[in-house]
Amino acid sequence: MTKAEKRRRRLQATQIYDRHCRQCPKVNSSLSVCRECPYQQRMQELTRPLWEGNDFDPYFLSHRVGRWSRDEDLYILNHYGVLPLETISARTGRSVRAILKRIEELQKA
Repeated sequence: MTKAEKRRRRLQATQIYDRHCRQCPKVNSSLSVCRECPYQQRMQELTRPLWEGNDFDPYFLSHRVGRWSRDEDLYILNHYGVLPLETISARTGRSVRAILKRIEELQKA
């Protein structure tokens, strides 16, 4: 994907957000509502290719192992169900499987 194509996709997603999401009365009520929204789904379709193919980026490659920090636990608890697991995985540096296992452990405690 060329730089111009990436820019065009970002602009389209921004325009959708400006036209529809900013005026939406439900935007801050529940993010599960946003997942059902056709405008949100279109924005995801537009931006998904921007995230794919980032396996060369060390940010997306790094998968930590070992003990979980308190900050990681809080981040996971606050963002689970709000952000896609792939995003949480990339931001914490943990695999999706590790995040799911940790969520299960935290919910038991």
